[in-house]
Amino acid sequence: MIRNIIKDKLREKQWTFGEITNITQTVHELAEYAYHTMTAKEKLDLIWMEELHEPLPDYEFGSLFGIMVLNKLQADIAIIIKEELSDATVVFKDSDDNEISKRSVGGKPSKKRTTNEETSSKE
Repeated sequence: MIRNIIKDKLREKQWTFGEITNITQTVHELAEYAYHTMTAKEKLDLIWMEELHEPLPDYEFGSLFGIMVLNKLQADIAIIIKEELSDATVVFKDSDDNEISKRSVGGKPSKKRTTNEETSSKE
């Protein structure tokens, strides 16, 4: 269930290298998305057999439940992303940002402005 939600979300957009390399933020955003798409029963099933590693007396059940679900989702999503990236293909852009536009070299001069135009600023 979660695996399909995350795989669909990963495939529905073109990811930049920056987004993929910021894996912590990407996992967090995907976990939040999955959390809000899941029913309460799906969340409960997800963490039902999870161990509590320390007593947490300062948390109410609802807060602890949400924390546990998000932690479990983040761990599962990190594994899914790792699996998906192992088969990913990287495509580099074909454009050159340093390219000089054709209009700026050897083109016809602008009829609106002449090259001997005086400046309006006083120097």
